[in-house]
Amino acid sequence: MGDQNLSMFQSAHLRWLKRQVDNLQDLRYTRHAPKDLEIQLFCAREELDNFVNELRQKDISIRKLL
Repeated sequence: MGDQNLSMFQSAHLRWLKRQVDNLQDLRYTRHAPKDLEIQLFCAREELDNFVNELRQKDISIRKLL
């Protein structure tokens, strides 16, 4: 279990998804937050969760990146 490693694309995509969620969470507490921020944040979290779940189903180790 967890024997496979992430490809370069998977690793880059995972980092991008995490950064997107982090940026939206930070933006939440600013004055210039867009009106649909909660929807964007929900979608970003769902996309990250789905991607991580897909990797886990393929038995890919992601512990060191999370």
